[in-house]
Amino acid sequence: MPAFWNNLRIWKVPISLSGMVLFLIAGLICSNKVAAWDVLTSNLYLECQQRDSKVLDCGYRMLIPEPPLEIRARTGERNLPLTGRETYPWSLAVSAILFLVDTSDPARQNVVEINIRHIAELLEAIGPHHKTGLASFDKSLVIKSPIGANRDTILEATRTLRATGKTTELYRNVIKAIDTLGSIEADRKSIFLFSDGQAEDIAYYHQDVINAARKAHVIINSFGYPRSVSLSVALQSLRRLSEETGGIYIEADERYDLPEQFMQLPFENIDSGGRFSVDLQSVPEQLLRENPAIAITFETDIGDIEAVVPLIQPGSKLSPVVTAPPAPAGDAQPAYTVISTPAEPEEMDAWLGYGIPIILGILMILVIIILVVVFQEKGTNKQNRTSTPAAFKPFAYLVVQDEKATRYPITNTIWRIGRTRDNELTLPDGSVSRRHAEIHRSSNGNFIIFDVESLNGLYVNGEKIKKKKLQEGDILEIGDIFLRFTLYSADYTLDEDTAIQHTRAPAVTG
Repeated sequence: MPAFWNNLRIWKVPISLSGMVLFLIAGLICSNKVAAWDVLTSNLYLECQQRDSKVLDCGYRMLIPEPPLEIRARTGERNLPLTGRETYPWSLAVSAILFLVDTSDPARQNVVEINIRHIAELLEAIGPHHKTGLASFDKSLVIKSPIGANRDTILEATRTLRATGKTTELYRNVIKAIDTLGSIEADRKSIFLFSDGQAEDIAYYHQDVINAARKAHVIINSFGYPRSVSLSVALQSLRRLSEETGGIYIEADERYDLPEQFMQLPFENIDSGGRFSVDLQSVPEQLLRENPAIAITFETDIGDIEAVVPLIQPGSKLSPVVTAPPAPAGDAQPAYTVISTPAEPEEMDAWLGYGIPIILGILMILVIIILVVVFQEKGTNKQNRTSTPAAFKPFAYLVVQDEKATRYPITNTIWRIGRTRDNELTLPDGSVSRRHAEIHRSSNGNFIIFDVESLNGLYVNGEKIKKKKLQEGDILEIGDIFLRFTLYSADYTLDEDTAIQHTRAPAVTG
């Protein structure tokens, strides 16, 4: 089956037609949309939804202690009226909070006892709209007290916390905690994570947590308790989890005390902000077509904070898209999500009358295309079995440094390495970036490797590099995968299987 799909990528005309077919099917199914955008900066978290061309609904949280003195919206040079402005917590608002304690190391029982004391102090500050719960984790997540339990029940549950675990699966269990919060009906959701930042996950990663938190609208407030000076660098993991979900990071001092200023208002960052709507009815359609975006400005004592939110153009119908990665703290960069809404009865009748026959016809065409490709694949495979082109001689090889020692031939002058299929060498591992590195072969036969802004960096012989000339036997570290660079074929190194996965990368679209 993998060989079949590889050939699908090579037959450009059939795969283009099948792509058009799938696009048409998606367009027919997803005709009604609600557009949603979120913007995260170092000072502000803003979420907006546009259901039609008449109104844009927005909610916001301030990530700084300064509340907005004024909120303004404009498109082009036209100021737009705001309606329904409320500050949080509004009537019947709910903030769901899950205290999550790391109990993975028996040597940290003294820290767990301090965590219990800090949770008791935090519970003194809860308001009527706060719904709290308690969980612990080591290898697995354990719910000690469900969200919504009263203060005394949670205090009783904290007394059962024991640091008896042997493994710290930080990322996997934070994702499970996010899933727990995701099932709760609440206006604001937050994890209060108590940990030393140590993580022993091998299949779950930082970005998995961020994606899950942004999708479920969960804020991660983290509390770092360093095990030692040398191990305190692990606390950076907690800091990033907080910064990239709009939360805050608090680090305990050498006596494991939390800052008094924070303990006075511990829920300020999840209870800040409010909501409002932007009235679009007064904006001419022509102006929205020329300026399909709204600039929303939050005026504060320390300066203005501005976020730009795109709009649905009048009469347009959006196609489904994937949520963009969360924007780093700093300049505002929107992430886009499109959510389906139920079709009206009249639309369903039209769908049943016209859509289904069209879909069936398109599917028949798609089946014919696939059958043609299959027969072409068989013919190609037969030719490949009878002859091997002499021109196909690799320039060099990358050999995986494990017991299999799988060998990948470098056959192009530009050889891309990454996690996705549009690379010459695909390494399907979560530690590898979508486009991680490139190897360039120069006209004089030298090989240069480049880091193409990968998340985990590129290492050659243990040294982190951006660009380096490769030598025989160099060890490349790409994420968690180690590869040896060699100019020699398998004849020089016995017992190594050669795997030719990609001889030419498919064109990147979109």
